Amino acid sequence: MARNRGKANIFLGGFMASGKTSVGRELARVTGRPFLDVDAIIEQRAGMTAAAIFASEGETEFRRIEAQVLKEICELENCIVALGGGVLVNDENRRIVKDSGPLVILDVKPETVRFRVAAQPGQRPLLEMEDLEQLMRGRRKAYDCGSFRLETDALPVDRVVLEIQKKFNLSSFQKDGREQVFCGGGLGNTVIVGRGILERLPELLGRDVNPFVVADALTAHLFGDRIGKSKGLAILPRGEAAKSLEQVGDLYRAFSGGGVDRSDTVVALGGGAVGDTAGFAAATWMRGVELVQCPTTLLAQVDSAIGGKVGVNLPQGKNLVGAFYQPRLVLSDVNCLASLSWQDYRQGLSEVVKYGLGEDHSFFEWLEKNASALEERNPDVLAETTAWCARLKLEVVAGDEKERTGARARLNLGHTVGHALEAASQYRTWRHGDGVAVGMLVATHLACKTGDCDVETLDRLRTLLFRLGLPQAPDRPWEEILPHLARDKKFESGKVRLVLPRTGEKSRVRDDISLDQLHAAYEEVIKWKRD
Repeated sequence: MARNRGKANIFLGGFMASGKTSVGRELARVTGRPFLDVDAIIEQRAGMTAAAIFASEGETEFRRIEAQVLKEICELENCIVALGGGVLVNDENRRIVKDSGPLVILDVKPETVRFRVAAQPGQRPLLEMEDLEQLMRGRRKAYDCGSFRLETDALPVDRVVLEIQKKFNLSSFQKDGREQVFCGGGLGNTVIVGRGILERLPELLGRDVNPFVVADALTAHLFGDRIGKSKGLAILPRGEAAKSLEQVGDLYRAFSGGGVDRSDTVVALGGGAVGDTAGFAAATWMRGVELVQCPTTLLAQVDSAIGGKVGVNLPQGKNLVGAFYQPRLVLSDVNCLASLSWQDYRQGLSEVVKYGLGEDHSFFEWLEKNASALEERNPDVLAETTAWCARLKLEVVAGDEKERTGARARLNLGHTVGHALEAASQYRTWRHGDGVAVGMLVATHLACKTGDCDVETLDRLRTLLFRLGLPQAPDRPWEEILPHLARDKKFESGKVRLVLPRTGEKSRVRDDISLDQLHAAYEEVIKWKRD
């Protein structure tokens, strides 16, 4: 399922005080791209300054954290990244930077370094340990790997930025002024979808409102400077590690320390894990404080941030502790999706297809016509896709907010087998969207056998998933997923309840499908991989 990278990151390297951070911030501002400073992320993650890490833990520990942060950043796209001065000394670091995007080396003379660091006493620990000229000579070879070099001693920041823009023909991610706004029926919330709209959050909340922000270890740096002033900031781990009662407890302590009371607002800035955990903490802090979801992944924008499901995992299973808690506002800026890795981006594509297959066949036809543009992340197509999905989900949830009638269960099309594949792989080799894609194929193949669906729909689904780079068949034997199927929340008293698509109609939940029927369909879809 590999795909070519979209737009590469731009890395800024060079000796300390060469202007990497200043140039990076300005380059990010004029191009609309996110900016990441490796040293700043290290300090936030370690909870201390670089100088303190060197003093208390030593350079070896600093370099270990540095390498881990760099690997995480290099999974992203379209970012401006300021590297620490010593990053490129490591051979493996140089390799992954080279694979992730062009490297601009900002050159600087020793006397310029001395002048610039004179105003930063105690912040450059290596200068207190080594001779400046000797350190520069030792790093000269490491800086030879750059694809573009600029002497920065006499150049102002804006001129350096202009030269980099010209060299790499960097276009801007700008807002286009168009927004789609939806009210959540009786849910009491609003969903806004658009390009470049994250900066509107202060205006939408009210200029006198300073929310408490919850983000993860990268989204805080990617987008934190776009949402205005905040009352406080809490950082969660990346991914599913954020969804635990331990992390919720840490958020409670952060809320207490930040003085969050019933009149305050919590903003969840990140993907589904951030939204779920921050949402659950907001729902239960002082019996509920106002929540705003600012989803930054496609999966969150089209699905998890909408509808009010919040919660965390237990060792016994996913999302076993949670609540229905509607956000006041969901603000989906599709420009945020440009920085996602292909692996992360495609997880949301399955949920997009789910809405077309199970809820709106005209949307399915539109996806077939726009599959190439969607795979390439065309911003106009992304905005329309996200808005369409938001409308469809709001319609379903407004009629069955707490899953009393069964209508909302339709949105789990493909999830029964998908969740089982995830769990059987211990959430490693199978991720959510990939599992849902295969789950939809199994469900649709079974629907063809029950008469709910025709073979033409199945063929069209296979083609669309292939065009979007999604899996076509499972790779695990039935015996491995069977124990996890039994934990499906739709099953009642051990009885199979399965969502099946229908040709020309919305999908439906059936409780008359036997486990043997599901098993047979699964085995037949496995064979597609070998055919």
